[in-house]
Amino acid sequence: MAWIKRTFIALLIIFLLLAGAVAWLLVGLDVNQYKPQFEKLAAKQGIALKLDGDISWQLWPQLGLQLSDVQLAPLQLPRETLVRAERIAVGVALKPLLQRRIEAREVVLVAPQIEFSVDSEGRSNWQRVSQALEAQRKLPPKLDIPKHTQQPAQQSIQFSLEKLRIQQGLVAYRDARTGREFKLADLRVTADNLIPGGETGQLSADAEVRGSSLQAPLKLQLESTLALDESLNGLRLQPLQLGFAADNGARATVHLRGYLRRDNSNQPWRVQMNLNASADPLRPWLALTETAFTPRDDTALQKLSIEASIEGSEQKLDLTPLQLRLDSTAFSGSAQVRNAELPGLDLSLRGGTFNLDNYLPSPPEENAGETQAPEASRAAKQIQPAPKAHTVQPAASARIGKGTRQATTEPLPLSALRGFTANISLALDQLHAAGLQLVSPELQLTVDNGLYRLQKLSASIYGGQLDTNGELNARAQSAEAQVHGGLTGVDLGKVQEALFPDRKVQLAGAASLNWDALTKGKTSRSLQQNLRASAVLSSRELSIAPFNLEKGLCQLFSYAENTPMPNRDWPAKTHLQDLRATITIKGQEVKVGDLLAGIENIALTGDGTVNLKRQNFDFALGLSLVGQNTSADGCTVKNPRLRNRPLPLRCKGQFDDIDIGTCKPDSRRLDDLLREELKYKAKKKYGEKVEEKVDELKEKLKNLFGR
Repeated sequence: MAWIKRTFIALLIIFLLLAGAVAWLLVGLDVNQYKPQFEKLAAKQGIALKLDGDISWQLWPQLGLQLSDVQLAPLQLPRETLVRAERIAVGVALKPLLQRRIEAREVVLVAPQIEFSVDSEGRSNWQRVSQALEAQRKLPPKLDIPKHTQQPAQQSIQFSLEKLRIQQGLVAYRDARTGREFKLADLRVTADNLIPGGETGQLSADAEVRGSSLQAPLKLQLESTLALDESLNGLRLQPLQLGFAADNGARATVHLRGYLRRDNSNQPWRVQMNLNASADPLRPWLALTETAFTPRDDTALQKLSIEASIEGSEQKLDLTPLQLRLDSTAFSGSAQVRNAELPGLDLSLRGGTFNLDNYLPSPPEENAGETQAPEASRAAKQIQPAPKAHTVQPAASARIGKGTRQATTEPLPLSALRGFTANISLALDQLHAAGLQLVSPELQLTVDNGLYRLQKLSASIYGGQLDTNGELNARAQSAEAQVHGGLTGVDLGKVQEALFPDRKVQLAGAASLNWDALTKGKTSRSLQQNLRASAVLSSRELSIAPFNLEKGLCQLFSYAENTPMPNRDWPAKTHLQDLRATITIKGQEVKVGDLLAGIENIALTGDGTVNLKRQNFDFALGLSLVGQNTSADGCTVKNPRLRNRPLPLRCKGQFDDIDIGTCKPDSRRLDDLLREELKYKAKKKYGEKVEEKVDELKEKLKNLFGR
């Protein structure tokens, strides 16, 4: 056992000699003299390094240097501090140190703080930094280092980073315009083998995301395998995985695989990546981000996924092919993102069947705020279950019938509609929207810095075709909009059943409608009040219930001729032939004029108004009989003076109170008709003497009243 003892003693002596040599070396080497070289090394990268504290040696757990109170800023803007750190530990290689050279191998940043900010005028500090770095790249400033502090070549600093550690880091973002703040707190980063041109490195990081618009902290985790090329002009990810998670169940993952590369430092970066991202479940993200939105269907907004191949440069990125999936609906196409003076987006997607109604907000409860206290109203809304997909049609009816109440006086976000360009093309196999079912809908929209042009909106709808286009100008102080288009051959019965299934008015038959509309305003309410529109409605065969206009005309004849009504059943329906009408809209008032139609042997003319705010209507109609009978089994008119002349009928009432008695003889106009008929009979009986008697009566009345 003696040899073991001698071996142990020999090793101890060797260790003591080495420790003594290192101690002698460290004592004899004042590392503070390397401060200028650290600063010069940073300056070559366009960074102003400020070391307020001393540089000291670290012996455990690894031989190295400690830099305290460190600040980093752009060399051209030394006061624009971006990074602060309590302490930076730099691990050094032992063999170069024995040659009195410092070769950095590992860097540990303790409690670094990185701040990004946008001032009230929209200027960001990183823009100022990038401009400073660009100026530094074009004309590198000289670093003034006193000659007596410069060291000979054998006492130089070399940087070959094998490991990077960040502990208790903080990255902060603040926007003075919106008041929003975000922080990456408790940031921890571990990176190994970050040697340019060396072996593949490993990178991992985790942090807690906090923000003014986040209800709770969001946990972030990153894992990546990467490689740097020798000239630092290339980065290969193989792959990178980013995960997000919150305590309320919100989850999202992002996978990236590919590379970033440029030919040299003066050339733009080229990108080639494969992206795969998903958020599942998606709904918890609404609660996490304080999004005041609840879709009416429980199955909506459950999952979102994106797959794309990304290729391009800093100026333009192409996402081709692009695959999107929202819940059960898949979309495929392409996209292009442009980074120019005006950022731009080109998007072309085609999907299957999509139910837009399921993604609209839940309809407000009727009269909830009028009959309940605010607390009771809010409680009722919280316990009220969201309507299922099959309840969409009534909701659409309420939305269209009473949607005018939702207009607000809040200014339109016009500034958010400017500052970018876009070309958007969307197409679907089927679309369910506002209770309607559209087949092969297609949308083409262009945006040019606040000018929105709807180039095309088309779809097949209930046996007919929709085609419309329009324009929205948001460049000025207020928005201006106009739209033109039409519907041809649409089955009004199916449209009415989809939009107003509970309405008492029932339509049947095909019709066509062409329209032109324009409006302007600063709020949604002013847009509604300033709406001016005109439309032309036409139909060859149309029926409307529960009105029977022939019955109303027969009642007029019975009253005028003092004859009984025909003893028959009158159906609660009117068949109109060759209907044509012009419609004008001014704000919430709709006027119908030049109404022409045929009903058996009856010619229909008239006009009327519809008040959307008050939910009522008033139509004055004229019914003219052609021949003796209104129809084969209708009523007979003996007096030829009552034929071929419009007889007054009035349809007036509230939308919710329509019944078969809504259309009645117009008593005001009917009295004039009867007086005219009595005058005719008197004149026929007494001849010209009637006119003389009338003149005498007028003269007596003037004398009586002194006029």
